[in-house]
Amino acid sequence: MTEQELKNLIRKKQQKSLTKKEEATLLSFEKKMLDRNRAHVFLDEIHKSKISSTIYAKIQSKKQSHISNIWMKVAAILIITISLGSMHWYLSPNKKSSHNMRPKITMLQIEAPFGKKRTFNLPDGSIVKLNSGSKIKYPEIFNDSIREVTLSGEAFFEIKKDSSQPFIVKTSSLFTRVLGTSFNIKAYEDEDNTIVTLATGKISVGTNQKDEIILNPSHQAILNKKNKRFTKQKIDLDKTLSWKNGILRFDNEKLATAIPKLEKWFNVKIKLKNKNSAACAFTGIFENASLESILENITFVKTTLKYKFITSNEIEISGYCNN
Repeated sequence: MTEQELKNLIRKKQQKSLTKKEEATLLSFEKKMLDRNRAHVFLDEIHKSKISSTIYAKIQSKKQSHISNIWMKVAAILIITISLGSMHWYLSPNKKSSHNMRPKITMLQIEAPFGKKRTFNLPDGSIVKLNSGSKIKYPEIFNDSIREVTLSGEAFFEIKKDSSQPFIVKTSSLFTRVLGTSFNIKAYEDEDNTIVTLATGKISVGTNQKDEIILNPSHQAILNKKNKRFTKQKIDLDKTLSWKNGILRFDNEKLATAIPKLEKWFNVKIKLKNKNSAACAFTGIFENASLESILENITFVKTTLKYKFITSNEIEISGYCNN
């Protein structure tokens, strides 16, 4: 297709005289060129859709002759600014048939290693906060019908509302479907439960299409990964979501469950010399605290416990506890 041929197709679109074949050719050209130059033309899919709708609506308005001249200039600028390499690819007589070409989906992965946390934006503007030892996979560009990501670990989501594009988070054990809301998913592979906590809005959670439950704010769905059964409970959001504000909270928590949290949070290994001390329970709230500070607090309260660093990332807790 030459530049003149493209202009002719645009004129025919204005006049509503495109054949189905010509319309398909024009749409195919737009898609291929913009897929290869999207970063330089549109901010995102929503922006692209709005601009496209606006342009074609104006083309069909009463000021058609004036708009026609403007559109011809826009078309010419678009053709000139598209990279020569992309244009050469499309215009080349040796290119593969467009019927055999499928747009390549580029998958991205963001990871927060143990001891670190990350906050970033998804392509639609939604915000994700990843907890330590977590990763998320998502397409570079969401398609027009759905926004889907895959999570391993724990993350808090603030989803940009778009009723035409449901947002789905998949883990190895369940999926969560939303339109626009904020929620937390805890889905570490080494833990027995997958937990979904809703902060605002409304979401559905399930393991298949016929097994979905609805959550309201300040409620939690807990999936037992062994028996595939859900339980629901009301929770204190401040306590449950304190991790995203750099706060570690232990409410009469046993060392058996507190130690895995500390290991993920600080990227360390903690060994109990006396296995019976796993039942020791303690309470504490630690905001942006160091591991040493937390261990000092635990052993201050539980005076029969002691700790020592074997290496910089390996700790041993010895002693016993009578609670």
